[in-house]
Amino acid sequence: MKRKDLVSALLRAETPDEAVSISEPKPVRVAAGSVRAMGLELSRLTEEAGQAEMLRAQLTNGSIVVDLDPELIEPSFIADRLVPTGDQQYRQLVESIRKEGQTIPILVRPLPNRSGVYQIAYGHRRWHAARELGIKVRAIVQPLNDAELVVAQGKENAERRNLSFIERALFAANLTESSFDRPTINTALAIHSAETTRLLAVAAAIPASIIKAIGPAPKAGRTRWMELAEHLQFTPGQQLAAQLTEQPSFKRLGTDARFDTLITTLRATASKSGQTQQFTNSRGHAVVRVARSGQTLKLWIDERLASGFGTYLVSCLPELISRFDRDPEQNC
Repeated sequence: MKRKDLVSALLRAETPDEAVSISEPKPVRVAAGSVRAMGLELSRLTEEAGQAEMLRAQLTNGSIVVDLDPELIEPSFIADRLVPTGDQQYRQLVESIRKEGQTIPILVRPLPNRSGVYQIAYGHRRWHAARELGIKVRAIVQPLNDAELVVAQGKENAERRNLSFIERALFAANLTESSFDRPTINTALAIHSAETTRLLAVAAAIPASIIKAIGPAPKAGRTRWMELAEHLQFTPGQQLAAQLTEQPSFKRLGTDARFDTLITTLRATASKSGQTQQFTNSRGHAVVRVARSGQTLKLWIDERLASGFGTYLVSCLPELISRFDRDPEQNC
């Protein structure tokens, strides 16, 4: 019914029963499962739109997307992973490509001195998966110099957030050994110079053989890797680590379990020798660990077990220093 006819009918009606009934449409109920499915689909479409925009920008810059024989592709000259294909996520990637194909291309550059051969900037796991499946790999081909390649490689790692702390440390060390300057390394890792310094310090302090024996250990962050580096400054710690990592029972553990086993053993040994002490809270958790090395004393505060304690301790330091200046013999 047209709007003017509807108004006329209402004006002509003498009783409520004669009036035209106007009611809002009943809402359509959608099952919760359908809503979730719609949300997942929207997320997928959004992700694909972002990937399409990235491809469009790369094509605008002179890049091309081609299907390449994976045997004509070499890995980057800078390693960024300890175990490229040794985790469950990689197996899931292989199965996804087997069923649905490769949706995101890798990035490669043509090698100028080898016709028809390419080198990967990023996408090593997709390349490995294609080789395993015996299929061609979709790749964006783009001319890149060495600095551009490592920046692109690091940028993708930073955005994907799937490199562990020690892998990032090794990546920084490999870039340094390849004579890249600090600004390039900072850009490749998407971090500031102070964090790069910490990464390089840890990579230099822990023998490569120990890092390789442990693996990426994604659950072990910067604080615990720095603690491990401190334990390995002492000869007994180095010897114990070398012995433990060679044991078959150690090698059978997962990477995070290997790290936990090693750090726990080193803590216990250092505590017995007087090199370290630990202080627990009322629940028996080791909140603070102290290590002595020559004239240096270092503290580790595990704020996962005592949130805010580090800030509290720092706020108390001026008063503690003042009390010590007045009477160095006085105990707390």
